[in-house]
Amino acid sequence: MTVCVFLGPSMPRAEAEALLPGVYLGPARRGDIAAAIKAHNPSAIALIDGYFEQVPAVWHKEILWALAQGIRVAGAASMGALRAAELAQFGMEGVGRIFESFQTGRFDPFEDPFEDDDEVAVVHGPAETGYAATEAMVDIRATLASAADTGVIDLPARDRLAAKAKALFYKQRIWPAVLEGETERAHLEDWLPSGLVPQKRLDAEALLCHVATSPAPPFRPFRFEQTVLWERMGPGPRVEEVP
Repeated sequence: MTVCVFLGPSMPRAEAEALLPGVYLGPARRGDIAAAIKAHNPSAIALIDGYFEQVPAVWHKEILWALAQGIRVAGAASMGALRAAELAQFGMEGVGRIFESFQTGRFDPFEDPFEDDDEVAVVHGPAETGYAATEAMVDIRATLASAADTGVIDLPARDRLAAKAKALFYKQRIWPAVLEGETERAHLEDWLPSGLVPQKRLDAEALLCHVATSPAPPFRPFRFEQTVLWERMGPGPRVEEVP
């Protein structure tokens, strides 16, 4: 079984490969999933990270095209969680806390709506440095919730700091900016090195283990529309499997 994995900032590639051997590609952008199918003939695709803003994001249509051909597609953590929540009705599998929160519209224990793409967005640095250069809002939420659960901060501080982080532009979300001027800063700075909750990484690990150990779900037949745009921009027929 060949699996194509689209991975970037959510976790180190070497650690991911130990959980699920496969063809590892960088964060996905529009056209990458279709190109990977043509190049590698995978039986499954694990979508974790993806580009956005500076390039077109991975296309829903190419995921639907993969599913329509019986290719298993599963997502988690970042772009994968977003697309899985949007395409679950067509058979895309979603794994993890972030995916489930996008489905329900709430990231427990916070009461504010959980629906924005910026919840998982980070600045993508060079691959050589591990990509991520800022903190994902979901990781900040998970960390603040853990800090409150362990008594490092109280519940009002948890909610206030989460709201402050949410108000920051995603390119400015780093812990010093979140904690600037806060009375809880000293306690949190002492606790953070060991208390950080890397929710995106945890969900990425869960996805890789899920694909490695769980059978693919039954195929959900649906009508794939061969639109004019798809015919113009799509990859054409899939490469035939080699016996």
